[in-house]
Amino acid sequence: MKSLWVRLLAAIQAAILVLFLVSCVAGTARPGKESVYRPGEVGTDPDTGHDTRIETETEPVTEPSTGTDTEAATETEPAETVPPDVPPEINYDVNAHLGSNTVLIDAGHGYGDPGCTSKYLKGEYEVTIAYDMACLLRDELNKRGYQTVMLRDGESFPNEREILSRAKDLGMFVKENNINENNVFHAYERTLWADVMNRDTPFALMISLHVNSLPAAEEVRGTEIYHCVDNGCAAPSELLATIIEEHVRSDFGVRVKREGTVWSDSYIVTKWTEMPSVLVEMAYATNQDDAKLLFDKEWRKEYVGSLADSIDEYMSKRG
Repeated sequence: MKSLWVRLLAAIQAAILVLFLVSCVAGTARPGKESVYRPGEVGTDPDTGHDTRIETETEPVTEPSTGTDTEAATETEPAETVPPDVPPEINYDVNAHLGSNTVLIDAGHGYGDPGCTSKYLKGEYEVTIAYDMACLLRDELNKRGYQTVMLRDGESFPNEREILSRAKDLGMFVKENNINENNVFHAYERTLWADVMNRDTPFALMISLHVNSLPAAEEVRGTEIYHCVDNGCAAPSELLATIIEEHVRSDFGVRVKREGTVWSDSYIVTKWTEMPSVLVEMAYATNQDDAKLLFDKEWRKEYVGSLADSIDEYMSKRG
């Protein structure tokens, strides 16, 4: 009888050991990772490449890896898996824009992606500030006689199937793996939609407005302007960026950085556009002084005035 109890106890111990080993193996299995944007966390902003993303555990998804211009994550931002060394064949018709008086304004982020934030923004996010500034710029340009189009209106946006269908109907070059049905109007989709609209009525230029972020160096402040130097609209884009740089520096006396980037290092909204385009980081959310300015109504008015003055000068010099 004693040996029977010994054998039974040994069997129970063996079963417990097996269950323990199985649970350990199961515990090491991890679901697929999806890069999901969380405001204020470390990672990469899809529109601008700033450190504002983290990796979170969620259901497996298929998404291209992100690079410097991935307006540009949730903007879960798809970017090119491997950026090409040279621009693809895109319909860059600079002459089509010379007679246009219409300015396309892109308020960065939106619809699922709040953009950056900081302790100095008092619970506010880039998406709202960029949209407010875009509306002010629209109103100022309209007063000056320009036609304007907002790439996002703060209420709705075309769905992914409509964007893809219109682009294909127009015979446009499309990176279909960058079109995701995720209810996010991310940078590539915004830019492709801009190009679709541009085929109907050419835009004089596109200006994309953003708020900058650098949590690791809160002392950094000022405006940064980006443009692509080797696509079909490189020359007019550089002219526009240079004029904005000069006006903002003269009007505000702040640090202004202008950077022309090659195709592989450029942001989506500056390289895929079939029109002259620039991305403007207006101020730093992570700098206390800059953050105060972002809420200052007078500064906002003066800043969009400076941008409008820049567009006036660009229009007079564009060829």
